[in-house]
Amino acid sequence: MKYLVVLESPNKISKVKSYLEKVFPQHSFLVKASMGHITELVIKNEKYPLGIELDTMTPIFNVVENKKDTIKQLISFANEVDKVILATDPDREGEAIAWHLQEQLKCQNKTIRLTFNEITEKAIENAFSNPGQLDYQLVNAQQSRQMIDRIMGFKLSNLLQKAENLKSAGRVQSVALKLIVDTELERKEHNKLEYWTIKQEYKDKNEIELYLDQDGKEIVKDKVLNSQEKAEQVLSKITNNLVVKEIIETEFNKNIYNAYTTSGILQDANIDLNYSSEKTTNLLQHLFENGYITYPRTDSTRLNDDFVVAVHKFIATNYGQEYVGQYKLGKNKDNVQDAHEAIRPTNINLTLDKAKKEISNHDEFKLYELIYNNTLYALMANETGVKYKVLFSNNGYTFKLNFKKYHFTSYYDLQEIVLDNFNYHFKVGEMITLESKWLAEQNFTKPSSRYTEHSLIKKLEIKGVGRPSTYATIMKTLINREYIKFDKKSIYPTDDGIKAHNLLQKYFSNIINEKYTADMEKVLDRIADGEINHIEFLKLFYNNFILDFNNATNMIFKDSVKCTKCDVGYIIQRKNYKGNYFKTCNNFPACKNIVS
Repeated sequence: MKYLVVLESPNKISKVKSYLEKVFPQHSFLVKASMGHITELVIKNEKYPLGIELDTMTPIFNVVENKKDTIKQLISFANEVDKVILATDPDREGEAIAWHLQEQLKCQNKTIRLTFNEITEKAIENAFSNPGQLDYQLVNAQQSRQMIDRIMGFKLSNLLQKAENLKSAGRVQSVALKLIVDTELERKEHNKLEYWTIKQEYKDKNEIELYLDQDGKEIVKDKVLNSQEKAEQVLSKITNNLVVKEIIETEFNKNIYNAYTTSGILQDANIDLNYSSEKTTNLLQHLFENGYITYPRTDSTRLNDDFVVAVHKFIATNYGQEYVGQYKLGKNKDNVQDAHEAIRPTNINLTLDKAKKEISNHDEFKLYELIYNNTLYALMANETGVKYKVLFSNNGYTFKLNFKKYHFTSYYDLQEIVLDNFNYHFKVGEMITLESKWLAEQNFTKPSSRYTEHSLIKKLEIKGVGRPSTYATIMKTLINREYIKFDKKSIYPTDDGIKAHNLLQKYFSNIINEKYTADMEKVLDRIADGEINHIEFLKLFYNNFILDFNNATNMIFKDSVKCTKCDVGYIIQRKNYKGNYFKTCNNFPACKNIVS
């Protein structure tokens, strides 16, 4: 039988074709690529200005201009084969691309849908042996998101451009901007408070610290010592003779690693490798397309059972049975789809020494190294030991000393990390005499830290804003719109970013917020699961949105001066390329009225 196999990326063609021909030599395979999306919502269409037939909530698509030749070629190929295999990516976007391909190729009667989470011989064989059909509910969810984003993005962006000469707004990007601006406002409003700590160095560079005052108040938490005078009063009362008051022991038996989600790898790559989310996303795609890692857009920490067995065998062989862990599945959050397993190497036996010879791109290799090590550590035995909190007393004051004793250090044995493994022995009631000197140190409360790229992604994930495939796009958009800038790694809003945020919060705070955006993601999930009629939801959304939008537009321009030249626009203030402000019609440059 002759098959046409359509992938998204041309980079996958050679590997997929070789696996298919090896495993199924009785068939003939023509493997091609769509090069991503082949259609788009129409733009600048007089009849459908939003690219949507609003009465029926039907999206209006046309073929992307530079994909017309690709479609012609695929139609020709489709006519020559017995079956057309749509093997686009295993997510909503991939499902939508597959649907558009089916529509454009007019091959509904001979279409097969294949998905695979990794580009390996076994995965391709399993996918081909277990073909499926298009999931129209996934397509509905993707198109619903596309239409909602188009409505909000076009309408709000146009309003910002006319009212403040700003560049754009969006359903998700504007919520990310809100988080950044809110933090900046908190920093400006922060009231710096003075407080003092009293400590003394103990053995092995540890510290004993004043913990509670004579009334039982916490020195740091309650800011008890809020002046140098109070600190010096305490110093005059305490000595170096401390009595052991209480020993609090807490056993720990844990593994601090989970297999990577998209959010997790974006965060760690930013922290450890200083990669931007955009760079990491591109590198992940290359590693996936070349068969080194599993599908890189996921919110799950779940791992394939066969892979877990293989890794445990690898650990036992190379490090010893005592290092083999019990596989644990990280706790899923409410907003997790769990459609794909975690990001992991496709082959644990492709060790870092071997991978370095295969992966020529240095940055790709460093990312592979991060994923490989994280996956290995996640499947190793737990670190175990005891955490100690020892409380001492002197003249009515309470002091504390924290330390750990490890029983088994597990994955730390593979890393160049020096652990603080203290070997102290204390008994309740005994007295110890310190050999150093009590030191008082002045401190001040600090404002909230600005977001870094990794901490913003973490916050978005916690709040349920965005999806694995959108984190990098959010950051890129805010940077390109000049709404944010970086001070080293810290993100701060520009004047335009603050202006955009202020206008959106003044008139659209009910929809530009974390909860609304997270709830929208849940609705899209329910559409994908077939629980909600997407047409009814879209109509309800649009009716509510357009009412708010029209009210906001009337309020924004009610006191504006009408343009006397075109009699359509309003006079607003703009900024030229030199940064100088001037007044002009908001229809500029169509109307070139400049007010002196």
